[in-house]
Amino acid sequence: MRNIAISLVLGAILLSPGVGGANDKKKDVPVAPLPAVIVNAKKIFLSNGGGSNFAYDAFYSKMKEWGKYEIVGSPEEADLIVELSYRVEDKGTRVWSSTNTYNNTTQVHSAQIIDPQLILTIYDARTKNSLWSETDHRRLARREKNREKETVNSAQRPVDDLTTRVSVPQ
Repeated sequence: MRNIAISLVLGAILLSPGVGGANDKKKDVPVAPLPAVIVNAKKIFLSNGGGSNFAYDAFYSKMKEWGKYEIVGSPEEADLIVELSYRVEDKGTRVWSSTNTYNNTTQVHSAQIIDPQLILTIYDARTKNSLWSETDHRRLARREKNREKETVNSAQRPVDDLTTRVSVPQ
């Protein structure tokens, strides 16, 4: 009963206007347009920057499904080079303890802190200058099936963001 009461109080605090108002500020910021080179490009070369073939395959599939750009077989034929990299950043180990006041015992816990990331970088094919970069932090999942699903979702988000930003007036 006590846990239910605590949950209700925490829920009420999180849903109150003072706390929820912070999310409204993010919605007030307009989406910035992409550089004109990216918007006006016709042909792209998709490059696997390494880390996960599965993530690259999912990204390639979503870009092809979008159909905005013609995907070409070499950087020389392209207007843009779009590179997707998958990295898992190791941020160390978190250690904490908990005390059971009922039997006065203390347990020490530890967990490895990792951050799987998909990094999208768009280069100008002629100058090789970086034009745009975006990082998506994939959600953690314990089961392999869920990790695959989260990887596909993570590969979809940069494509969705590109779709939105390409349609923003210059």
